Amino acid sequence: MEKIKVLVVTATMNAGGLENQLMHLLRNADKERFQIDFSSKVADSYYRKEIEALGAKYYVLPEMSKKNILSYFRSMVRIMKSGKYDIVHSNELFHSGVVLLAAYFAGVKCRIAHSHSIYDLDDINAPRSTVRKIYSSIMRWMILRFSNVQIGCSTPAGEFLFGKKAIKKDTYHLLFNSVDTKEYLENYDKEEAGEFCEAEWINVLHVGRVYEVKNQLFIAEIAEEFKKRGKNIRILCAGNGNQEYMDKVQAVIKSKDLQKHMKMLGVRNDISELLRKSKAFILPSLYEGMPLVLIEAQASGLHCVSADTFSKEVDFGIDAIEWLSLQSGAEKWADAIETAIKKGRIEKKVVVSAIEEKGFDSRIFTERLCKLYEHNVRK
Repeated sequence: MEKIKVLVVTATMNAGGLENQLMHLLRNADKERFQIDFSSKVADSYYRKEIEALGAKYYVLPEMSKKNILSYFRSMVRIMKSGKYDIVHSNELFHSGVVLLAAYFAGVKCRIAHSHSIYDLDDINAPRSTVRKIYSSIMRWMILRFSNVQIGCSTPAGEFLFGKKAIKKDTYHLLFNSVDTKEYLENYDKEEAGEFCEAEWINVLHVGRVYEVKNQLFIAEIAEEFKKRGKNIRILCAGNGNQEYMDKVQAVIKSKDLQKHMKMLGVRNDISELLRKSKAFILPSLYEGMPLVLIEAQASGLHCVSADTFSKEVDFGIDAIEWLSLQSGAEKWADAIETAIKKGRIEKKVVVSAIEEKGFDSRIFTERLCKLYEHNVRK
């Protein structure tokens, strides 16, 4: 039997929730049954070397814009035709309309649109732009017209991109994000030493790209509250992103003398270790689709304090998450974090049971997605 050839389309393959999820797919998929390749606008992305080391092709495309949309479209059609792909799996939110139209013209049998968000990042720069609304409406029509499979990482994410009517159809599938829980469970009770393990400091972890939507400026307000209280609680922020926003965050840290209470760590490849070195987790995002980091934190047994701005489908249901409004202010958030710290780590068997029941393991995610691939190609 010939391999099923899949082209996964995404903007970047840098370290981030969506990209981590796609890497779970590549690592766990049966290489005898599937050839999974990637396209990205970033030539030197974080995951490129691993992608190619795992036998996948990595295509570099120009960023799609008004000026080069035609050349982008032609490039996509050329890649899809030359690669003879059975499936195109687009993770480009509204840009998926153009990707799926290209797949249609290239004769790709299975065309998948995958929604990972409940908000369009571009709307931050043009929140009520009429042009943006028209573009989104056209793209949504194209996505529904030219995809024959739709996937949402959460119910709100599915509703946002496809609409409430579309997610009731047989072509729509709810597929929760997942993590490699083996990585967290095998070292669940491991005692960490070294960096950030000073006895006098209590660590609270935040993982996320440094963007307005991840709300690191609000984290600085919380760090300032801990400083005012004289608490030796520091917030470790792992991730990079928008340089302009990063500069703003760094300026606030410096001006308020928060260097001991809030540390910007940049991209890290030791998140599981940082989780074990921490006593609580914080996620004050303005929005999320289905945050992998919150799954990782719960899989590590941490109590979490999270904004109530996204789907609670990410909740393990083991009383691990305190959902708070961002309008409640830094003081209330600091109170909740202190309470989370005092609760201690959740018992491992409780976490294991929740992961199995909810299906948050990356191997379960890969198995379900590959069954979708196979079903829609073989039928």
